[in-house]
Amino acid sequence: MPAFLTLVGVKQAKKGAKFVHIGPTELCKVCEFYKVCIGNLEPKRIYEIVEVRSIEHPCKIHEDGVCVVEVDYPNIQAALETKQAIAGVTITYLPIKCDFYDCPHIDICRPSGLFEGDKCIVEEVSEKIDECKAGKVLRVVTLKIAQQ
Repeated sequence: MPAFLTLVGVKQAKKGAKFVHIGPTELCKVCEFYKVCIGNLEPKRIYEIVEVRSIEHPCKIHEDGVCVVEVDYPNIQAALETKQAIAGVTITYLPIKCDFYDCPHIDICRPSGLFEGDKCIVEEVSEKIDECKAGKVLRVVTLKIAQQ
């Protein structure tokens, strides 16, 4: 998927930096740059800066202004049931259903920035999760969110 443009604070505009979009403030909603800055980002989604451009704009939220950046969805490690864990396939992501919130694998079974129904490409299949408290046969995979 090709990267897309947005604006981030000048101090945060570093290639490779990741951020979670938390949503607009009231000041954002009346800003002339709203559509390019906030309008194309999804709340609670993780983004990675892949390129920083030299264009800057003033901002009422960021003291030093904002910078134009290209962002993309980063690869996310997650757990999948073994039957879905096939490198190269596109899946519809479903988080692992489990009631064991004290499980050491909870962060990989329900990773941040990935939502039920996301179309994802399984980039890589890694180790098996040996001690699933719910008794599931799981693998650690690297997922790339396909174009939304």
